[in-house]
Order: sequence, then C-alpha cells, then structure tokens
Amino acid sequence: MRVVDLKEPTLLRRAIRILIGVAIGLGLLAGGIWVLIHTLGEREALYQGKSLYYWSEQIKSQNTAASNQASLVLNQEIIPRLTKTMFEDTSDSRLRVALVENLNGLPGVNILFRMADGRRGGAAAAFGEFGPPAEAAVPALLQALQGHDLVVRRPAAVSLGKIHAKPGVIIPLLIRYLEEDDLRESAAEALGEFGGLSKAAIPRLLSLLKVPDKDLHTAVEEALKDIDPDAAAQAGVRIGARSPSLPKTNDH
Repeated sequence: MRVVDLKEPTLLRRAIRILIGVAIGLGLLAGGIWVLIHTLGEREALYQGKSLYYWSEQIKSQNTAASNQASLVLNQEIIPRLTKTMFEDTSDSRLRVALVENLNGLPGVNILFRMADGRRGGAAAAFGEFGPPAEAAVPALLQALQGHDLVVRRPAAVSLGKIHAKPGVIIPLLIRYLEEDDLRESAAEALGEFGGLSKAAIPRLLSLLKVPDKDLHTAVEEALKDIDPDAAAQAGVRIGARSPSLPKTNDH
C-alpha cells in the first residue's frame, strides 16, 4: 500500500509559483528593454507628419499647390527647427548614452542613435537637400560656416553651394576657405555647385592638385569640371559624363 506524502502538492504548488514568477520577471525585463529601445532610439524628425525627404521632393513637384505647401513648411517649420539643432544641440545625456551603448551590446538589439555632433552636422547638410528654395537658411549657414564648430562648418559650406544663393558674398568666402586645411575639400565641392560663377577660384583650385591628398584631388577635379571644363582638361582632368549612381572617382 502506497503512503501518500501530503507535502507533494505543496512542493508542486511552490515550484509552479516559482516558474510563474520567473516567467513574469522575464516578461517584465523583456518589456522594459523594449520600452527602453523605443524610448532611447533616435526618431525621424517629422514636419506636419512627413519626413524631410518627402518635403524636399514635394518642393520640386510640378504640382504648384504641392510645391507651394512644401515651401511654406520649409520656411515656417523646417528651417527654424534645423537652425535650432545646428546651433543649440550640443550635449547628450550621459545616462542615455550609457544605456544605448550597453543595450546595443545585447544580442539582436540595435538602437539607432547619433551623438549631438552628428545631429548638428546632419541639420547643416539637410538644408542643401532643398536647393535654391532654402535661401532663407543662408544667413544661418553663413554664421555656421564662419564659426568654430567644424562638424557644422563642412556641411554648411556644401549646403551653401547647393542653395546657390548670394554668389557675390559666398564665392569669395569659399575661395578664402580653400586655404584652410579642414575646409578646403568642402569649399571646393561648394564652389563647383556654383558652376561658371566660381571661375575666380580656378587658380587656387589648380594649385590644390599639387597637394598629396587623394580625397582633395577628387573634390577639386569635380569642381573644375563643373566650373570650367576647358580649364579642367588643360590641367589633365579627364572630362566625361558622371554617372549619378556612382561615387566621384579620382583620376590620379
């Protein structure tokens, strides 16, 4: 005859409670990590619910109403917010950075996050994606270009070239920055955006071809081709159609 151990049901219940507790704990931990991932990650900036890319495409639309709306959003919302980011987004929470770094070390976790300098540089570059319609951003970009924040100065120079406004003011400034080691590549690229208006920069650009810097050579060669193809050819730069799907190539 089997002797019934009255303790068995109690032990079983305890084991079940422990397992349930562990499951709940793991669920709460996973939920907490999920919340942290979505809280700490960088969210795409939206303007009236749409991305910068959307508005940059709309502003080029042949549909007048769509283009006008995009222009309104650009001037009333996008330029002020990007300007604020470019000048004022200068610090990161140490706690947030530490959490992102540690969570990204977990398997399957990938939190997208840019440090403050990346956000500032991205804002300066974003102006250029709108081209000439972003002319209202020129004063802020000029201020950034002439400032001390290198991470902003470089994309600010390129954006000024893409916006293509105030050449009488901006081109002489860019030529001057061809003398600055940290800015000359960006200045050359921006001068190329102005095309033939930048012919005064040709002598200095040609002299930069003697500098042993492959990336600089690429920027200078492309600028020369855009400014004066004949001068570029005389300098030994190969003239040919550039495929928009391929990166710029170095001919040296």
